[in-house]
Parts: sequence; structure tokens; C-alpha cells
Amino acid sequence: MATTFRNRRDAKAWHERHGPLAPKAGDLAPDFELGDISGHSRVRLSQFRGMQPVALVFGSLT
Repeated sequence: MATTFRNRRDAKAWHERHGPLAPKAGDLAPDFELGDISGHSRVRLSQFRGMQPVALVFGSLT
């Protein structure tokens, strides 16, 4: 769910409340599971731990 702010004050308040929960540089990424591109099996991020780096790319296909 995306968060949109109407002004800097609201953005600052959100960051003060949620910022400390955000991962820091060097932290392990939270584990999650998604369907693979074929839709036939599930893949967990943790399956790639200790292997080559993983790039997560987020964007719209529209």
C-alpha cells in the first residue's frame, strides 16, 4: 500500500513514527515469498541467501 502525503509536516510525522522500523544499511532484507514468473511454484528471498547478490526491481508494467 502506497502512502501519499499532503504536506511536509505529515511526511515528517510518518517518518518519525515508522522510520525507526525501516531496515538499515547492512541489515538482512526481510524474507518474503512470491510466485515465480511461470506461476507454477513459489520462491522465497531466503532461498538466495549466501549466493550471488539479488536485485529487486519494482515498477509498473502499465
